[in-house]
Formats: sequence, C-alpha cells, structure tokens
Amino acid sequence: MSKLITNLDEYKLVVKRDKLSFIYFKNDKCSVCDSLFPQLKSIIDNWEEELFVIDCNLNPEIAAQNLVLSVPALKVFYNNLELISMLRFVELHKLKQEYYKIKQILQA
Repeated sequence: MSKLITNLDEYKLVVKRDKLSFIYFKNDKCSVCDSLFPQLKSIIDNWEEELFVIDCNLNPEIAAQNLVLSVPALKVFYNNLELISMLRFVELHKLKQEYYKIKQILQA
C-alpha cells in the first residue's frame, strides 16, 4: 500500500511514527522513478510496511528539507530518526540488507 504525502504537516506526522516509514521521492517526469516504483512497492508490501510518496514538483519544500536534489530517492524514518537514505541511486539489494539489520535491532 502506498500513500501520497501532499503537505508538510502530513510529512511531519509520518516521520514521527513509531513504525518504519518508507518515503519515496519522485517527480512525474522521471522514467526511472516510474519503473522503480512497482518494484519498490512490491518489496515493501511483502514486508507489510507502509510506503509514502512525495512528488518533488508538488512539494519542493519537503524535498529541500531532506536534501533531495535529484530523484528517485528513498528515505526510511523511525520515531523521527532517519535510518536509511538513498539519494539518486536506490539499490534494492542494499535496501533489503539494511531493512533486515534494522528489523533485528528493533525486535531485540
């Protein structure tokens, strides 16, 4: 499941959650973003986590606050802490490795 973040207040609520929040930064003119999104969504759905999407053209202030200067980008937050940051290159195999490390720590 994915949800579109449309304003700064929604973004602030998402990053403060006590669950992992996967935030995907994209824009509507990025073909790489469009081809990566279904793969990323499938992985995150299999993990039963939530994926949030920010269109950088519609929300440039959120992108700027996160230092997202090019897309695609993925950030993962937990309790207002940034745990993973993948800017420009979203490597799915590396994301999987990092995710499993984080889950082990959170379950300990």
